[in-house]
Amino acid sequence: MDAILCRPSLRFIQRLLQRSRISTMHRDLSISSCVNSEEIVIPNRIPRSPTDILKALASTVSRDISGPHYKYHDDPFLTPASNMIKRTFSLSKEAGRKAARWIRDENAELFTHRPEDPFIEAFYPRLKYTEESSVSEKTLQQLIQKCLVSDAITVYQICRSKSIELSDEVCQELLELISYYNCEDPLDQDWVEERWYRQGVMGIRKTWKDDGLAEELFTSLSNKGSAAYCALIRGMAQYYQVDRAWQLYQECKEKDIPLDADTYNSLIRVASFLRDAFDLRWKLVTELLSAMGEAGVNPNLGTLNSTLEALSQVAGWRQARHLSLQVIAEFNSIGIHPSLASYYYLLVIHCRERGPISHILIDILDHIEGKEFKIEDIKDTFFFVTAMDVSRNHIQSLEVAQRVDNLLHTGSNYSVIGDSYKESIYYRHYFALACSVQTVDNFMELYNDLVPHVYIPEPGVMEEVLKSVNIHESLEYLPQIWSDMIVFEHTSRERLLMIVLSAMTKHQPNEKNLQLTQQLATIAWDVWTRVQEQEENRRNKVTWTGQMLGDLLTTLVQCWEYDKALKVMKEANINAHTILGSIPVASLQKFLKVTLEKEDAETAINVVMYALDAGHQETGEMAKLLKSKLNLSAKHEAKLTSALGTDFLNDMA
Repeated sequence: MDAILCRPSLRFIQRLLQRSRISTMHRDLSISSCVNSEEIVIPNRIPRSPTDILKALASTVSRDISGPHYKYHDDPFLTPASNMIKRTFSLSKEAGRKAARWIRDENAELFTHRPEDPFIEAFYPRLKYTEESSVSEKTLQQLIQKCLVSDAITVYQICRSKSIELSDEVCQELLELISYYNCEDPLDQDWVEERWYRQGVMGIRKTWKDDGLAEELFTSLSNKGSAAYCALIRGMAQYYQVDRAWQLYQECKEKDIPLDADTYNSLIRVASFLRDAFDLRWKLVTELLSAMGEAGVNPNLGTLNSTLEALSQVAGWRQARHLSLQVIAEFNSIGIHPSLASYYYLLVIHCRERGPISHILIDILDHIEGKEFKIEDIKDTFFFVTAMDVSRNHIQSLEVAQRVDNLLHTGSNYSVIGDSYKESIYYRHYFALACSVQTVDNFMELYNDLVPHVYIPEPGVMEEVLKSVNIHESLEYLPQIWSDMIVFEHTSRERLLMIVLSAMTKHQPNEKNLQLTQQLATIAWDVWTRVQEQEENRRNKVTWTGQMLGDLLTTLVQCWEYDKALKVMKEANINAHTILGSIPVASLQKFLKVTLEKEDAETAINVVMYALDAGHQETGEMAKLLKSKLNLSAKHEAKLTSALGTDFLNDMA
């Protein structure tokens, strides 16, 4: 009771803390006024985006490579563990969201309740425009601002059919929209997974819609100014309607119509398609650059990258290397610094497959190491995959590859990796290089860090891993790798099975590795079971070869699995016509030795007869060993006699 009475009330503590804060504030103000009598300047408000706080929080943590990506279920039984299932999983979830949006848009009359304030347009169905819709110039302008290409085209056609007058300004905006997107809707920003899996390699082919709405709209303009020509030329150049774009450029020169820097850049990018010889292509590029200078148009980063791209298209030209460095130096002198796309083009020019070895990647890394980049050019996403390719195939240096990988994981640089295709190629080169250079123990550290949540090795990379394990006889890693192969759905790859079986034959059992012996025996029998139980109409059906069965037989014998080896041998005898080749004699001799130890005369005779049918020259020695080790019955003697002949047996005797 006394303790309760002596305990101060909560309200008293709050008043005490408040007085303490006030007194502290007065003291700090008096001290600051004594120390510095200057006027306090309140800084300007810094504009923040809606996700800045989330970005700041995200920067405090790094990717957890020991766990799956956040987009997958946090359940080991539901987490996808193969490239195909990852892709299917991600796109299926997105397909569900697409289906929900389709239902919403198709049943717009059911979504009329709007309780939120302010109104969130993305949550509600998109308006559908028909001939009966009430539209105006403002409607068209709003659609253009939202980049809704198909809707904008529909409203434009409705305006024309209803004789609604449109200003040249709106027509110009529509021309720019349909020229840049080639009259097609861009992929919605909400479909992140589809964007991640669909990009792949950018093809170079003409996709411009000839005589389409863009050209029709351009023709209908009453005042075709610089902006109209720039929009159409850029669109045609972007979709490789090169000849028509060049004609419009010549028309601008004749009419003295000025062009902007981006239009010149688009023409420089496709200049190589207008000439055949290397020197003529470069001459055309220099003419366009000179025309920019004469017109007083200031170059930008796009000009630098366009020029380097034009040079990369003539990388086989002897002067391309020197000119590329000269271009970089000249642009740098006027304050235009390279982006990752610029360095990508330098790698393409200098590190050609059949060209001399170039160490320009090392110079690039010395210059940009530790820096953080953002996408400034669409080709920026090609740098890291190309740099890793150069590290593996051109320089063949793991140290350089590790420097590239460190740069990729600096700050938010991983966002510049591009898409799933480029990411897969990047790690394919990295893994293959590390596997060929490092010891198996060091490589498996990298393997454990990245597999399976960051990267799943393709069959070609897994083949290199298995070859390394086989060469170095590091069989202790084989159970882990085989387990991963099952999860990654690689067990139907015949080349991989051949390497696994070959590697296991090098195991020498002893008392210290009994656990490994049992694991290898389990793997060998798992291989046998999977091949035997595969479907008849399977597309990539594994076919047994004599070498594979021989390696399997040897492994089972060495791992003390005689009964299972006996089943394999019986299958080889029964279905010899379906097996490519025959079991090697070394495997038959090992199996024969065990059958003699177990005094299994029937099986031993079958092994000798199999060797005879296979045409092995060592058949006589095997039969002689059989006769010397076992007391054969009359039945077994007759079987040998019918197979080998009386003269042969008499010679042995």
